[in-house]
Amino acid sequence: MKLQFLAAGAFLLFLPTGCFWKNTPVADQAVIQVDDRSMNLKEFSDRLSRQLKNFDALAAKDPAQVDRARKSVIQDFLTEALFTRYATNNKVDVSSGEWDQEVNEIRSGFPDDISFRRSLAEENLSLSEWRDRIRFLLLQKKVFAQFQKKAIAPTEEEMKKFYDENKEKYRHPERVYLRQIVVDDLGKAQDIHTELKNKKKFETLATKYSIAPEGKNGGLVGWIERGSLDVFDKAFGLSAGGATSQVLESTYGFHIFKVEKKEPAGYRKFDDLRPVIRKILIGQQEQREYTQWMDEQLRSSRVSINRDLINALKVETRD
Repeated sequence: MKLQFLAAGAFLLFLPTGCFWKNTPVADQAVIQVDDRSMNLKEFSDRLSRQLKNFDALAAKDPAQVDRARKSVIQDFLTEALFTRYATNNKVDVSSGEWDQEVNEIRSGFPDDISFRRSLAEENLSLSEWRDRIRFLLLQKKVFAQFQKKAIAPTEEEMKKFYDENKEKYRHPERVYLRQIVVDDLGKAQDIHTELKNKKKFETLATKYSIAPEGKNGGLVGWIERGSLDVFDKAFGLSAGGATSQVLESTYGFHIFKVEKKEPAGYRKFDDLRPVIRKILIGQQEQREYTQWMDEQLRSSRVSINRDLINALKVETRD
């Protein structure tokens, strides 16, 4: 049987040649229609090829993987069509200035124009297609902001209920609240240790001498759980309330620790988790608003999907 290739890349997607529908070449046949916006089979196969390109040859030919990729392409197009329609109807737009700024910012992340264009080629994208994708992502962000505005901050009771129902997720091993000074020379570390014995302030010496990133913050590492790093485990033998260690050596240099607080194994406190839980619950509410919105948009749209033609696409690996 002769084959008509519809997309090129790491994988080839094909159909038997001679397939026509109402005298329309099959590659130009619309396979997804949302109101007046459509995607033809050629466009669908290009997107499917991009979905599959990061799979190895065996995974890309797995029917379950291909089916998931097909569903992803369909969902992405439905999302694009519905967001674009909503934006048009509600006068949500991306200015040329916003668009150009985002495009230029992304392009500046590449070392040169050749690298940038090579990246587009690997994705099988033209420059105009890439620019359109960037514009849609900006538009999507603006539309999604509408759902964020509808989200209501959870009550204290709702946050406590969530904490109680998910408490096991917040169990922690024994931990210490730690500051450290790290230097690359044993003699220097011993001199600093002597200064500490002479009542010099730990935070001041950390800021002045420590080569670790947290040195500029007075050596504050924060909470460290037992088992995080061998050298930190040595701090668990110190008393809380400001006890300092001897000079300890690791592959990172020479350390001096100060333990400010200690906690036995247990659960993180609700008060400490309040901002985290608040963010989770607001995120869940935003997701519910989005899902409800998508359902409403789909019910009010004329959606047609030619699944027979989509499922007829086959995958072959390129030699």
